[in-house]
Amino acid sequence: MSFSLDEKAIILIDYFEELTYKKKQEIIGLFCAPSNIFNNLKNKKEELLSIIDEKLYNNILKNCSEAIVDDYIKRTQKQGVSITTIRSDDYPTKLLQIDTPPFVLYYKGDLSLVDTLAISVVGTRKATIYGKTITENFTKQLVETGFTIISGLALGIDTVAHKTALENNGKTISVVAGGLDNIYPTTNFNLSNEIANKGLVLSEQRLGIKPDPWLFPVRNRIMAGLSKGVLIVEAKEKSGAMHTKNYALDYGKDVFVVPGSILSPESRGCNDIIAKGEGKIVQDIDDILEEYNLVYNKKEDEDFTFTNEEKLIIDVIKDREVSYQEILIKTKLDTKTLNSLLTTLSFRGIIKKLAGNFYCLIYRKED
Repeated sequence: MSFSLDEKAIILIDYFEELTYKKKQEIIGLFCAPSNIFNNLKNKKEELLSIIDEKLYNNILKNCSEAIVDDYIKRTQKQGVSITTIRSDDYPTKLLQIDTPPFVLYYKGDLSLVDTLAISVVGTRKATIYGKTITENFTKQLVETGFTIISGLALGIDTVAHKTALENNGKTISVVAGGLDNIYPTTNFNLSNEIANKGLVLSEQRLGIKPDPWLFPVRNRIMAGLSKGVLIVEAKEKSGAMHTKNYALDYGKDVFVVPGSILSPESRGCNDIIAKGEGKIVQDIDDILEEYNLVYNKKEDEDFTFTNEEKLIIDVIKDREVSYQEILIKTKLDTKTLNSLLTTLSFRGIIKKLAGNFYCLIYRKED
């Protein structure tokens, strides 16, 4: 892929990690066209020194050559990484609508996925069985409805969302915090390669940049910007998912939140969102799809295998409406386990919760 002089100038300025977003913006803004940076940098020395120090100015001047940028682009592409800039034709139009669109994006995979109907699925790194089950069910149903799944490749909810999308032949986008040669966590290196082969791995950081902690909340704006909405499954009060939620609200995107136990610290952030009225409570896929006038058609080959504990619940309910208390007494399960299993069975379309905390069986196993 060839790049225009404007694109190359933006790649040049964006390369210097010492520059904040605002300073990059100010430097590019000094020139009528970014391409003028290559021949007018010396003429703008006085103005530039009001933005940056002389050492950085000299460093930029030293590297201000089209040939040097061309060599950098070739070295990047040799590592299997593609580049797009804010002046490129293939740059994601959705990101042009946010306050601070990345000047440059580095990626592996199918960039066209940024134009698809997408939803971010985010949450805690310390996902519970409840959170993992919810994520699996929602993600499966979302990809079957046609959504691309966006997440951040972190442990926990992010990992489950990416894997479930791939396992169900869906498309997924991973937005990472560091350069594409510094995948974090390292245990997800193979997963990132699989996503690159079947979906898209994206970063605004050049190769060589390590995923420092401050880069994670910054990258979350990209996830929110590319998404139609954000689904938060499990999240603490102070977490990356909360940053993604804030960006989503700022950008006018939908926020969906799964309620959790008041006893679980991993759900306190979700419950706090609900208390503040900052997101829509979702208990099944239809709660999301109705916002977009979509309908989920459950596949006929739905898995109806059950664990022993799930069978206990189904045997209690059978062909009548049964109260929560009766299920609790007859199954002899603890409340935390029972609540998790009831939620799981509801998501799978096996049982349905009724008014007054009663449950009935939807699924009927053939004799």
